[in-house]
Amino acid sequence: MKRILIALLLTGVMIASTSIIYAEETETKDLKGIYEECGIGALLFPSWPIGASVSNFTWDYGSTASTSGLTTPDACKGGKAELAAFIYKSYDSIEKDLSKGDGKYLDMLAVLSEKTTAEKEMFVHNLRAKFLEVVERNDYSSLNHLEKAKLMFTMIQDLA
Repeated sequence: MKRILIALLLTGVMIASTSIIYAEETETKDLKGIYEECGIGALLFPSWPIGASVSNFTWDYGSTASTSGLTTPDACKGGKAELAAFIYKSYDSIEKDLSKGDGKYLDMLAVLSEKTTAEKEMFVHNLRAKFLEVVERNDYSSLNHLEKAKLMFTMIQDLA
C-alpha cells in the first residue's frame, strides 16, 4: 500500500513539474489555469473553477487536463469543447435561427466563436451560405442529430 501511495505521489509530481516546465517554454496556461479550464473538469463545471480543478484531480490526477491544456490549448474553456457542446445541445434552435438569419442562438455562436460585434454580421452571412450548401445535399435529411452537429461545428471551424 505504501509503495502504491509513493508511486502515485511521484507520478503526480512528475506530471505537475513537466506541465509547469512545458507551460513556461510554450507560454501556455499555468497549471492552475489548465486544471480550471481544461479536461473533464472544465466540461463538467464550466463556470465553477474550483469544481473543475477538484474534478480533474479526482478523475485522473489532472493528466487529461494537463494533456489537453498543453497540447491543444484551444480545446480548453472558451475553445472548441464549449462550442461543440453548445452546437450539439442547441442544434435545432441554431437551424431555425439560420433560416431566419438572426436570433439569440446565432448571437451565442458568434460569441463562442470569438467574433466581435463588427465580425458577427459577416460570420452569420458566411455560415448561412455554407449551411445552405449542406442542407441542399441529398443525404442531409438522413443524417442524425450528432452528424448534423458535427457538420455545423466543421462549418464554423472553416470560417475561423
